[in-house]
Formats: sequence, C-alpha cells, structure tokens
Amino acid sequence: MMIHIPGWWGFDDEPLDDAWNKWGLGVVVPSLIALFGVSRMILRVAVLYGPRRTSLTLTGWDAIAFGASLIGVAIFMHAHYHWNLSRSLAAYADLGKVFGIILGVVAIGFVVVRNISPI
Repeated sequence: MMIHIPGWWGFDDEPLDDAWNKWGLGVVVPSLIALFGVSRMILRVAVLYGPRRTSLTLTGWDAIAFGASLIGVAIFMHAHYHWNLSRSLAAYADLGKVFGIILGVVAIGFVVVRNISPI
C-alpha cells in the first residue's frame, strides 16, 4: 500500500500547464542554476554560508562536485517543468528527473564525505 501525502513535494504529479511553469520554472530558472553551477566548476571556488557568520569554502574538486550537483538540480527542474508539459518529450520526463536526482545526490555526497564527515 502506497501512502500519498499531498503537497508541493509530490513531484510525480504534472505541473500546471501554463507559460510560467513551462518557460519560467522549466527553462529560465534551471538555466540560471546551471549557469551558476558551471561558473563554480570553471572558477573552482564555491562558498557556502551558514548560520552565525560561518562559511565553508570549497575549492578544486569539491567546487567542481558542488557545481555538478547544481547542474543535477537544474536538469531535474527542466525535466519536471518543461519536459512534462511538452507533448514530444513527456515520455522522457521521468528519465530526466532520475538522471538529475542521481547526479545531484552523488555530487553533493562527494562534497559531504570530503568536507563534513569525520572519515
């Protein structure tokens, strides 16, 4: 038996078919996220700010992995909001979402293991 919890986190649902969801959340926002991720990969520096004026500076491979995780988020958003609402690409939306999730989780896992875990 599958439990369904209603809310905005139900990413198995299709988004509303309007121009803002398809082009705003499906193209513009993911493009900005992907551009920021690519810039972190090119510059090889990323700074994550935390509470109480703390920060974590990622350099080298850590910054590249962080940028890759942002690209994974952008791929997920693009597949969910744009591909789901496109007749010709709707069949591939789930594949795109899975690829984005895997890329994002593996890349951010790399950053966590190298910087935060006590290993």
